[in-house]
Amino acid sequence: MSNDNIKRGVALCHYNRQKYLTDIIAAVKDTSPLGTKIVICDDGSSSTINTRGELLIQGKNLGVAANKNRALWALQDCQFLCILEDDLLPTSKGWFEIYEKAAIHSNINHFCRVQDKLVLETVPEFSKYMNGKGLTPIYGPSPRGDLTFITKTVVNRVGAFNPQFRGAGYAHGEWSARVWNSGLIVHPNKWVDIKEARDMFVQVGDTEGGRWNLGKEELKKQLKDNKKLFKELQQVSYIHLPLCLE
Repeated sequence: MSNDNIKRGVALCHYNRQKYLTDIIAAVKDTSPLGTKIVICDDGSSSTINTRGELLIQGKNLGVAANKNRALWALQDCQFLCILEDDLLPTSKGWFEIYEKAAIHSNINHFCRVQDKLVLETVPEFSKYMNGKGLTPIYGPSPRGDLTFITKTVVNRVGAFNPQFRGAGYAHGEWSARVWNSGLIVHPNKWVDIKEARDMFVQVGDTEGGRWNLGKEELKKQLKDNKKLFKELQQVSYIHLPLCLE
């Protein structure tokens, strides 16, 4: 497949963070490869969404899982796709190409930002190989959901986030675990990011707006309910869920 025929997509998942949204959309558009499909997925925000002309998919406020399913649905025809949350802003060109190159030259179909506590490399040969490609892999003990770069194979084999999750918390971890269980992350450390791409982003408004405005008790309840569901689903053996829009 020639580079010109590759379909690429970026979905920006949004919920009540209008303050930074316009700047983030502009940055995504300016730094993504030419021809990249860009879609804004809105989880029932209370304010009007200015998409700067990009495709908008809106639905009821159902939570992280439902909104990221909108993203997967919109980008299911892409060979390489990235799901971003609305507190992460790219600062320069090249980040998409770095993740794409890493996916092509490895058996890793899922890259993500990792928790701040890094873990040691357990396959030095892999780092040597990646460094030969001009890339520096980094690892963490768990996946963060603010950036996830995947290949179409993940969409085909794993499919949707589990729609039983409502509100905030645990849906992304459960979905990423299914990607790992499917054999699409061929590295024992599981959660891999690429330093050169990670350093092309800044976090903005991390704890402002969005689900942080739900109220302490409501957010606490959502996290508690989703944590319980996460533990229950760990006892169920399944990989794929069909893509769905709610």
